[in-house]
Amino acid sequence: MKILILSCYTGEGHNSAAFAVKEALEQLGVTCVIADPVLFRSKRAQKFVSSFYNGMIKNVPSTFGILYKAGVLYDSTGIISPVYLANASYAQCLYQYITENGFDAVISTHLYGMEALTAIKRKAVFDIPFYGVLTDYTLIPFLAETKLDGYFVPHKSIEEKLKSRGVPSSSIYTSGIPVSGRFNHRMPRSLARKKLGIDQNKKMILVMSGGIGGANLVKLCDELIENTDIGYRIFAMTGRNESLKNEIDKRYKNSEHIQAVPFTKDINLYMNSADVLLTKPGGLSSTEAAVANVPMIHVNAIPGCETKNAVFFENHGMSYNAKNTSEAVRYALELTANAGASERMIYNQKQNINPNAASDIAKKVAGI
Repeated sequence: MKILILSCYTGEGHNSAAFAVKEALEQLGVTCVIADPVLFRSKRAQKFVSSFYNGMIKNVPSTFGILYKAGVLYDSTGIISPVYLANASYAQCLYQYITENGFDAVISTHLYGMEALTAIKRKAVFDIPFYGVLTDYTLIPFLAETKLDGYFVPHKSIEEKLKSRGVPSSSIYTSGIPVSGRFNHRMPRSLARKKLGIDQNKKMILVMSGGIGGANLVKLCDELIENTDIGYRIFAMTGRNESLKNEIDKRYKNSEHIQAVPFTKDINLYMNSADVLLTKPGGLSSTEAAVANVPMIHVNAIPGCETKNAVFFENHGMSYNAKNTSEAVRYALELTANAGASERMIYNQKQNINPNAASDIAKKVAGI
């Protein structure tokens, strides 16, 4: 088989899901290609979409909340959206790419790809299946206007919401959100710390700000340092935000209490090493943490999908949802001191999150 996976670089989550599915498919002997669907319009369009989104999230995340609310309101009208029209504009080019390269199926982990695939289905009879993978614990605006052969959803509750929007149950698969197999291959905390050169005898707090970093991380680190002693080590994951890493390095240059860590593929090792994780509630990063079974506190949510993700996790006992940085620090101290609370949270993660989602999706698409 040969399968095309569509994803966009608007944050790290969609790409992480795409690579997780690719990893699982290749283990089955399937050939995979990952492509950004917007590139089928133009490189200029792809660059604009990526830089606009990532710049907004990094510098003015509140703007995303405004756009999200506008999207929800527009979606409720039932009128074909500008998002669909923009992605339908390159559907013909995408169609030619699929046919010329002999793909047997297409999977999209991003709305843009799902919209373009929908446009293809509306214009031509196509006998290969198109699938969408949802990467948040809610229905995003405009998802309901897509028409695909199958949707992989993160939880039973999301399945019911999708049905209410007219998607037949036969097209919905409750798989969970796909994450790389390395998160499911947990190792003892002592071994993970040994691999990373981390002190075995201190409490470790891991702070994550998302793949492109976030300015609120500095305030959170300040409060953590004010409220912890030398018995703690704080690792601040700054993602691809080089200026944020430089700011933390400069701000705490005389402290051995905290260390900034840029984007790394060893995040699973840091999760396995941590006593507690403080993170933005991205769908992918939260799922990775839950699969890794690390006690988790959600903080600094970007309005929209992330606020819904945080509520979902808290309602299922898989995290604490902090209203502000002070509350996040209080929760962190509680979890590092209360083994029972941490164990209950991990138990609930195991009950609600499928660690084998990527493999399950791969097997379904490959017909195994």
